[in-house]
Amino acid sequence: MAEIDILLAAYNGEKYIAEQIDSILGQTFKDFRLIIRDDDSTDRTPEIIEEYAKKYPGIIEVVHDDAVCRYHAKNFFQLLKHAEADYVMFCDQDDYWLKWKIDVTLDYMKKTEKENPGKGVLVFTGLHVADNELNSMDKFMACELEKYRYSFSELLDVVNCVTGCTVMINRRIYTRLGEYSDSIKNHDYWVALYASACGVVCHVPMALMLYRQHKNNAIGYIEHSRAYKLRLRIKRIKNFLKDPAETFREFYDNFNNMRRAYTLFRDRYACDMYPEALQHLNNFLDTFSSSLITRFKALRKTKYRLQYRIVSKGVFYLSLITYKPD
Repeated sequence: MAEIDILLAAYNGEKYIAEQIDSILGQTFKDFRLIIRDDDSTDRTPEIIEEYAKKYPGIIEVVHDDAVCRYHAKNFFQLLKHAEADYVMFCDQDDYWLKWKIDVTLDYMKKTEKENPGKGVLVFTGLHVADNELNSMDKFMACELEKYRYSFSELLDVVNCVTGCTVMINRRIYTRLGEYSDSIKNHDYWVALYASACGVVCHVPMALMLYRQHKNNAIGYIEHSRAYKLRLRIKRIKNFLKDPAETFREFYDNFNNMRRAYTLFRDRYACDMYPEALQHLNNFLDTFSSSLITRFKALRKTKYRLQYRIVSKGVFYLSLITYKPD
């Protein structure tokens, strides 16, 4: 059995997937198994991965099942069912791993495990943003983070800084995650929440991969850029002025989705969570209480949605005041 299982979720990735697989095969660390699952692609992706599997038996394994996920998070949870190694890494189909990515990440993993015996550990690294031809865009993500930025409260209240394609988790974490649910929107965020609430998160302040940006990214750097966020804020203001009722409905749907997701998280993992993390999660869920007083008391105890600007924050609070749980 290999020491590391690398899980690659594929869908219509014929343009870049071979280059990604080659970058993994070229790693300085060799004791891994690459497990690939194609989610019913309509291009040549299945043919490409089957060719690699025939060429590298015992190293590359292709998952064949009847599930049609249509969503990257569900695809990764399907892949987790086939993991057997001590460590698991998530892999996107269109990036490029620098040759020492596994070696460096594993070194941090083992040091963190030694310092925290018996605990679940998540290690994530920085990444270098590149264009569709892998030319540098001189952008770094998650390379200079203070520890508090990936604490449970920060991840829950403010924003996720843990990018899935940079992640390695140990057996203690991936065997506790359970089945996929429609409430789980992003596998990396879900895993990061679990690790921060129940284990240890370690950040490697190095960019160890090229994060390819192109028009078909499921989630990309553009969603984190200042220009994109500014355009999004302007669009939200315009939409609100045009149709306030629809804006409120979107907030209500968002509140309901979060309430279901974090209730599921508490139901699954309460027995694993640190007491302070469980208390914070309870406070967070109280922001969606049927009692308005309870909501605002809970908001005082969290940093929830601090990234909203003045107008958006005003709409957010108006939505929260008028929100009724479904």
